[in-house]
Amino acid sequence: MGIKTGNFKNIGSSYEEGSNAAVLSAIARSAEELTTGKGWPDGVNDLLEALGRATGVSRVWIFQTIEITDSHLTQNYTFEWASAPRYKQLGMPMFSMFTNKINRPEYRETVWSRQRGEWQKMVTNRIEPGWLRDTLEVQKIKSMLTISIMVEDQWWGTLGFDDCERAYDWSDEEIALLKTAGYLISNAVLRDRLSAKRRQFSILKQLTDSSVWEFDFKTGQIWCSPELLYSVPVPTDNIRFSLHKALHLIHPDDRRPLLAAARQYLQGNRKNVFRFDMRLFTDCGDLRWVELIGNLRSGEDGKPEQLAGILIDIRKRKREEQRLREEAVTDPLTGVTNRRLFEHRLQEYIDFSVSERTPFSLLFFDIDHFKKLNDTYGHPTGDKGLCHLTKVLEDQLRGDDLLARLGGDEFALILPKTDQRTATAIGERLIRTVESSPFEHDGKTHWLTISIGLAVSNGKLTTPARIIETADAALYEAKQRGRNRLAVLSGCAL
Repeated sequence: MGIKTGNFKNIGSSYEEGSNAAVLSAIARSAEELTTGKGWPDGVNDLLEALGRATGVSRVWIFQTIEITDSHLTQNYTFEWASAPRYKQLGMPMFSMFTNKINRPEYRETVWSRQRGEWQKMVTNRIEPGWLRDTLEVQKIKSMLTISIMVEDQWWGTLGFDDCERAYDWSDEEIALLKTAGYLISNAVLRDRLSAKRRQFSILKQLTDSSVWEFDFKTGQIWCSPELLYSVPVPTDNIRFSLHKALHLIHPDDRRPLLAAARQYLQGNRKNVFRFDMRLFTDCGDLRWVELIGNLRSGEDGKPEQLAGILIDIRKRKREEQRLREEAVTDPLTGVTNRRLFEHRLQEYIDFSVSERTPFSLLFFDIDHFKKLNDTYGHPTGDKGLCHLTKVLEDQLRGDDLLARLGGDEFALILPKTDQRTATAIGERLIRTVESSPFEHDGKTHWLTISIGLAVSNGKLTTPARIIETADAALYEAKQRGRNRLAVLSGCAL
């Protein structure tokens, strides 16, 4: 016997209308279209037409479930095929986003049945007189078959077959075949959703580097796309890790906070979006900041089944946050500590000095004749002088010393664990270093000198205002003595 091949486009064209063979061939042809061809929604329209012609009914339709409450059901008439114009209902105002009350026993039982994913068949003249029979008769429907369309275990909508010519009693075999069509529509909905998510993710990837991820609570496995994990493209989008291995991709300092945040999220309002910033190791061992965003899906028993979402590269955001933090506590011209942070840290040094009974010293200083430098050569020269001075001083300081610009040409220097004798030696060394370190601007060489006032705390209780006042008075004394010198008032130790 020779080999014969073909496709599904024309198969079954000779089958008798209304036969199971005709229905089965119509489903097979449509399945190929829905999965490889037209898809959603054009493929669904073709499926309804194929089913309508194969079954010989007057009308095939789909109602989409929009919202359901304990008392009301809102649906929309989204698809229809009619064998003749007189059977057409799509577009009628009564079927556009319509809401029915679920207050009649026969309708309530039908809705509950559809929510359970069941089928329903009705022969109008066999139904007890009442609202349901009246509704069917008004539409001139002699028999009806409806099949629930379930998507991810939820009642997405209803596939319906109306016969306005026959009081037809559908057989179990026919219902089983048509239920297969319901599955095809469910898959088409899922494929459309997936396609929409891929489009959204593609747009997101154009805006920022990102990866998608998913954690399965049953298996403890994590799936992640490779974009943020690999520095070079890899020939796979299916990277799986155990939870233990995945945690080792995260910076050690971020692991426990992540688990604590996840635990708190699972114990709290799961309807909110889970967000967490963390550092992630790439395949090359580099660290990058990412934001983990996810939504939880739970089972019917309320237990979590899946946590899934995206990872977004936030290195740019973190750099900006760091810049703003630094600007909040640093002087924008010189880059040293500003007055705000200085006053906060000064209180910390006082507290430490009192608790540990150790001294610390505070130097107040400014540039001699700085106003003359500005007035003669302009503010750019003055700014250059301020930056030059801070660099000269920073090169002379110890690791724990804190240099701050208080404003204008006024500076403060905190020397922790430093008594008056050592602080005096440090201050005088700074004076000599500045005096011997000129700077150039616009082709001119400029020389600076500084005057310093010293205050010392010997571990006794004091206040920031008092020690600042003492250092400021000592600075005034240095100016009065001729500048370019250090002064410490007699009995200034606090």
